[in-house]
Amino acid sequence: MASKVPEGAKGDQQVVPVEQLPLPALSGLKQQLDQEMELLSNSLTSLKVVQQRFEESRQCVAKLSPDTEGSELLVPLTSSMYVPGKLSNVGKIVLDIGTGFYVEKVSTLAGCRTY
Repeated sequence: MASKVPEGAKGDQQVVPVEQLPLPALSGLKQQLDQEMELLSNSLTSLKVVQQRFEESRQCVAKLSPDTEGSELLVPLTSSMYVPGKLSNVGKIVLDIGTGFYVEKVSTLAGCRTY
């Protein structure tokens, strides 16, 4: 019985059915798959955290209006240290785009909400 070659497999690769692999090869395959599962799980967790932060930021920007100008707020200096501040210009928004980079968005509030 001929085995099918999976799509995307290169012509010089040999396909061996899993049930014909020796025990050490199966053990190595299991270890490799466990590592891949761990990586995917960690990536999914990180993605969920980023998604939650994005949603929280979106909600905060949605609450901005000319009426909120002058409101008192806490400004984060680090992840655990905040200082008191005042909202001085709702038309300018500083966006954290990751890895320590920030962008100042000067536009209507609607333009910032879609960023």
